[in-house]
Amino acid sequence: MKYKLKPLEIPAEDPFKFDALNRRPSVEALSLLLDELEGPFVLAIDSPWGTGKTTFVRLLMSDLKSKGYACLYFNAWTTDFSTDPMVAFLGELQTLVSSDVGNESAVAKHFQKAKKIATLLAKKAIPVAGKVATGGLLDLDSFTEKSIAEYVESSITDAVDAYAAERTLIEKFRTSLGDAIKKLNEDGKKSKIIIFVDEMDRCRPTYAVDLLERIKHLFNIDNVVFVLSLDKQQLHASLSAVYGRDMRSDEYLRRFIDLEYLLPRPDAKAFTKNLFDRFAFDQFFEKRTHPDLRDEKHNLIEAFVALSDIFDMSLRAREQCFTRIRVAMMMTPDDHYLFPHILAVLSVLKVGAPTAYRQYALEGGSTKELVEKLKTLKGGVEMLDSHFGAVTEAFLIAAKLHWHDKPAELQEYEAISMDTSRPTVERERAGKIVKIVSHMSFQSKNPSLPYVVNKLELAAQFKQ
Repeated sequence: MKYKLKPLEIPAEDPFKFDALNRRPSVEALSLLLDELEGPFVLAIDSPWGTGKTTFVRLLMSDLKSKGYACLYFNAWTTDFSTDPMVAFLGELQTLVSSDVGNESAVAKHFQKAKKIATLLAKKAIPVAGKVATGGLLDLDSFTEKSIAEYVESSITDAVDAYAAERTLIEKFRTSLGDAIKKLNEDGKKSKIIIFVDEMDRCRPTYAVDLLERIKHLFNIDNVVFVLSLDKQQLHASLSAVYGRDMRSDEYLRRFIDLEYLLPRPDAKAFTKNLFDRFAFDQFFEKRTHPDLRDEKHNLIEAFVALSDIFDMSLRAREQCFTRIRVAMMMTPDDHYLFPHILAVLSVLKVGAPTAYRQYALEGGSTKELVEKLKTLKGGVEMLDSHFGAVTEAFLIAAKLHWHDKPAELQEYEAISMDTSRPTVERERAGKIVKIVSHMSFQSKNPSLPYVVNKLELAAQFKQ
């Protein structure tokens, strides 16, 4: 079994082979849209952090590449150590040229011109207007890195001339990059470049803002389409950190984004089953042949889906829970109980509600306090009123049961089950909980809270 998953494999010949979240309809719809766009255009894919945006973007890129598009993937978060996004951008663009069209092509030659200009812009090495006008700088075929160093040492004596020089360089950059894109068809590509910018919401606020500014001012070029993968709410926070809380971030973002697409929420049960397969959990359950253990796999899936849903956990957080569950499995012999209900509840609490986890699992808090916490969550009451909810609460009560002490919750449910003034549904639910707890106690099958907690606490020592 695995402890940490690698990024989802996306085979070029069949990109959707491992698409457990049924992203294909959304990918194909956006692919069709991007096929129609001429650019300049900026599309934003909006979804909270940890909801599978990167995998979605990789699927979309693979689909577009199969149609003959040159695509560039730029991970903003892994490049925000750079002082200027332009420098990191050019490095990734160079990789695209080398891998997709070759360094000796017409595309590459035009790109090299654009790169030299962009290097000057990134290094703020704008010479005085006189040097721009006299031709030395704009003879880009003979321009070298050594020349850049010489220009950096030059002083700009006239602010107006410097501004004019920078505008000239920007126009030259756009022209050179535009010429490179037009030549893509000579290398068997469509004359459009699609640039994917991922993880913008995880960047330093200043870097994210600089990146948006660069996209707007430098890459406003025909047949250049940007696809920004972001959490819009987090980006709002970044903008507020740079410009202050009073800024109208929605209006600001409209300057850069032409169209937004809200990524559909994936099916939680399908994702959980996919995690089971990718973590190879069946290898664990196949060895557990005792009749008392036959329902553990089903119970773990059901419990985890229900609990992670009411806590509205991201896909990434659910994956982290599975890493902890995997460590707990490692420490569970093949002929010992796993206690899937308790394991699922505690693993979700540890990630989604650490205070509630600590109170119930480590500080002697009651089951009733935990249940009241669950009721405050969206869908919590409905979950607890279901058969599964009653079973889960019974396990939580049984985990706190001691031979010399009967929990107050169990005494309360015993009283409710015999109170004829209560609604039938309420009495039946109470009776069900009492029956389950009594059955476990009679057969000495009470879940051991310390047994499960110790395994999860060990799992917490592993890096996520």
